[in-house]
Amino acid sequence: MNPFRYGRIVYGDYFYDRKEELAHITATLNGGNNVVLFAPRRYGKTSLVFKVMDSLSTEGTICIYFDCSTAFSLESFAELFVRAVAAKQSNWQRFLTMLSGLVKTLRPTISIDESGLPQLSIEFTEPKISVGTLADIFNLPEKLSEDTGVRVVVVFDEFQDIQKFSKYGLENILRNKIQQQKHVNYLFLGSKTHILSDMFNNKNRAFYNSSYHYQLSKLPEQETIAFLKDRFSQSGILIGDAEAKQIIDETDNVPYYIQLLASEIWQCTITEKAVVTPEIIRQCAQQIIIVKDDYYNELFGRLSETQCKLLIALTKEQTGIFSASYIRKYHLHASSSVQKASSALVEDGIIDKESDKYHICDPFFKRYIQQTFSQK
Repeated sequence: MNPFRYGRIVYGDYFYDRKEELAHITATLNGGNNVVLFAPRRYGKTSLVFKVMDSLSTEGTICIYFDCSTAFSLESFAELFVRAVAAKQSNWQRFLTMLSGLVKTLRPTISIDESGLPQLSIEFTEPKISVGTLADIFNLPEKLSEDTGVRVVVVFDEFQDIQKFSKYGLENILRNKIQQQKHVNYLFLGSKTHILSDMFNNKNRAFYNSSYHYQLSKLPEQETIAFLKDRFSQSGILIGDAEAKQIIDETDNVPYYIQLLASEIWQCTITEKAVVTPEIIRQCAQQIIIVKDDYYNELFGRLSETQCKLLIALTKEQTGIFSASYIRKYHLHASSSVQKASSALVEDGIIDKESDKYHICDPFFKRYIQQTFSQK
């Protein structure tokens, strides 16, 4: 079986390093503080958070995971949040009693499905979810903690997506309930760091200064080299330090893409138990670009002229993109046009900003642009 995993939550031996981050986030939550986790896309945030939940669960903490992106309406948000809490109950009758007593506009029932497992059904008695109902629902984690005598941690993934319900005042309602709770702590994360940052750093937003900020950085190089050598060696494939470093460089040291390229290399070498060479790494990196060529071509083709020119420029130079010299050098339009283009690319997750540096998130898309357009 391929020893490398990507495109899903990574567990067990497939998850490597992040020991310092795991310890720090766990300790902060155990200390009674809320945490907001910042990191660019594909850095393994969700995998790390599931590792945090595993660690907390072994200590007896109830961990509730809720992906805000799954809610398409206020009603679905409320129902899915109730179901996330219900998934952690240990006594259905007690939970139904607690739920009915706390949320007066909700009628929960339990039935048994074909496999013999309990199935929760939820019906709201009001035509539209009210502010009061939302406030009652957000009290559920605290009530669960009080009833069980166990501390609770709630994880909100893709937390920036609650902005979809801004007209209902969802941020303010949730923030007010969190402030009142004594036995529950919260961990927030999301894939759009620029929005998440504004939510927690803008003094006019409800969650301003509400949580400890933790920035997830790139993985330590030596630990990644050791991981790659170990995983390949388990299949009888040899890889040297220099070649492992080449994989890191080819993928800009982004965990998702490290696992993607390593997986492709493993597929290429496993039949002959070969030694991983620089040429094999280059060929496998190129194969990924070939496989994704149609997608990259479609992606680039739907961008504006300024966005395309900016992406080509970013393959060469990542700083000072709004300066007059940068605009002249790469034949861009006015600074205002570059501002608009960069904002749209960040919003779509195509580029990201770290400090004063903008970079293309997908290293293989960057390579595709270099090969296809940089010489034109």
